[in-house]
Amino acid sequence: MEIKLNLIPEGKKNEIAQSGRLRRVLRWEMSLSFVLVIFFALILSLDYLLQINLDVQVNETESGQNKARYEKISELDSNFKEINAKASFNESIQNDQLYWTKIFKKLNAATPDGISVVKMANKNYKFLLAGTADTRDILVAMKTSFSQEPCFMDVNLPLSSLVSKENVDFQIEFNIREECIKK
Repeated sequence: MEIKLNLIPEGKKNEIAQSGRLRRVLRWEMSLSFVLVIFFALILSLDYLLQINLDVQVNETESGQNKARYEKISELDSNFKEINAKASFNESIQNDQLYWTKIFKKLNAATPDGISVVKMANKNYKFLLAGTADTRDILVAMKTSFSQEPCFMDVNLPLSSLVSKENVDFQIEFNIREECIKK
């Protein structure tokens, strides 16, 4: 059997008990501090991860909006190109348009009374008139007025048309200047 004797004074016993309690409190405090540090580290890492996810989502949203804007701009650009192509096609058609009314007015002004035109034909810028003149002099006057007209060139009246003196059947050919027919 063992006998234990406690020879430590009462003040020292209290001091030892208090120091044991102090050590337990410090251990609890250190354990709690360690848990709090780990908790705050976990909170900060979660905040960092959530911030990264938020940035990714914002970038995806912005890129989606930018993609939508880019698609809209691409669509508008293709529409502009299509409209410009149509406009240039219309312009080329208008530039190649021949205005025959101008030539008919000039023919009417250059043709004297006593001429009746029976046939009129053209191929590109070459024109042919066939008809009947009351007299040879009227036919020669028409050839002269055609020759003086700046829109008509290379006026050709065959000599065979000048054989008869009255009721002369004729055929006259001439070329028309391109700028006179176009706008």
